[in-house]
Amino acid sequence: MTVLALDIGGTKIAAGIVDTEGQLLQQNRQPTPRDADPDAVWAAAERAIAEVLAAGGPVDGVGISSAGPINLSEGTISPVNIAAWRGFPVLEKAAAAVPGVPVRLAGDGLCMALGEHWRGAGQGAAFMLGMVVSTGIGGGLVLDGVPYDGRTGNAGHVGHMVGDIDGPACTCGGRGCVEAIASGPHLVTWARSQGWTGTDAAELS
Repeated sequence: MTVLALDIGGTKIAAGIVDTEGQLLQQNRQPTPRDADPDAVWAAAERAIAEVLAAGGPVDGVGISSAGPINLSEGTISPVNIAAWRGFPVLEKAAAAVPGVPVRLAGDGLCMALGEHWRGAGQGAAFMLGMVVSTGIGGGLVLDGVPYDGRTGNAGHVGHMVGDIDGPACTCGGRGCVEAIASGPHLVTWARSQGWTGTDAAELS
């Protein structure tokens, strides 16, 4: 059995084919379009999907990991770092792109936490919080060995908890969110203000 995994973030959209042992068999990455309309952003996801399916053949299901917030009951996503997508019907779009197989949606932080619980640093832990630090900051909870996504699918999404009430403005409309202070781009901005050089984390010196 193989599954197509689709990961949606503010910097990249990645697709891969994964087997039941967690081995990544095929992968493709596309940059997330900036300042684009909703269909243009989805076109990048479709390219990634088409590339891995062409290389890896049919799959038995699709799992979507997305930056939040998400709405599980409606199958929609409104990632803070993808301005073009508000209430975007990603579940419906993915089902049309890969017809005839089940499609599931979860927040990227929860997916990461599950991966770590299954194959990584969280093995054997009954309770854990996993955090994603990238373009944004996400989080996911495993409680008593079971993934916990809450009523809407956003439980554990720590990036938009307030860390400093007098902190910088956040793209969500709040102020002082953890994401506005400690996400990848904001850490680069801080490092540059302290004398480091480089345009992103990989280049800082």
